[in-house]
Amino acid sequence: MEALARKSVARLRLAARPCFATVRLGGSPHVMGILSLVLLLLGRDYQRIIVVFDTRTTNRRRIAAILEEIRAPLIKGGVVERVTLVPVVPSIENWVLADEKALERAAGAHFVEGVPRGGTRPDEFLSELLGGWGPKQQKQIARALEPERIRVNDSSFDAFVRALHSSLEEQAHLSAEQESAAPS
Repeated sequence: MEALARKSVARLRLAARPCFATVRLGGSPHVMGILSLVLLLLGRDYQRIIVVFDTRTTNRRRIAAILEEIRAPLIKGGVVERVTLVPVVPSIENWVLADEKALERAAGAHFVEGVPRGGTRPDEFLSELLGGWGPKQQKQIARALEPERIRVNDSSFDAFVRALHSSLEEQAHLSAEQESAAPS
């Protein structure tokens, strides 16, 4: 996730490079007490929190319900304006599958008719293709992934990149306002 975020902002002209940190929740953010985690990160001087989570569904109503479940405690805690929610539809493995060139490079194979996915779940397919789907294989594929190729093929990744860029531009704008308002 961090590698894709870094690659996605590399071309932006920013005064300072942003600091990214990945926190693995191991479940859905509304189940894991997202408000406590957000408050902890904001207390450590993170200016913006982008919560990226698998929806495990493509049903728009279910996704909207999940977003509301996550957003409610953030609103109650008064921190919703510092948090961007990015649902991955249906899972982050689909981002990897959206970059066929990276998959070919990592697997040492060429797919004449596209990636042969069959009926398997994305994580199972990646495990079969790459000989596992653990941290080693994820780091290997991350080096080959190209954000622009993924954006073209996966709308949830495009939403992630747009949220990332928007958050960074918003932060740069706020910093510029604070500098101009500071006494000389």
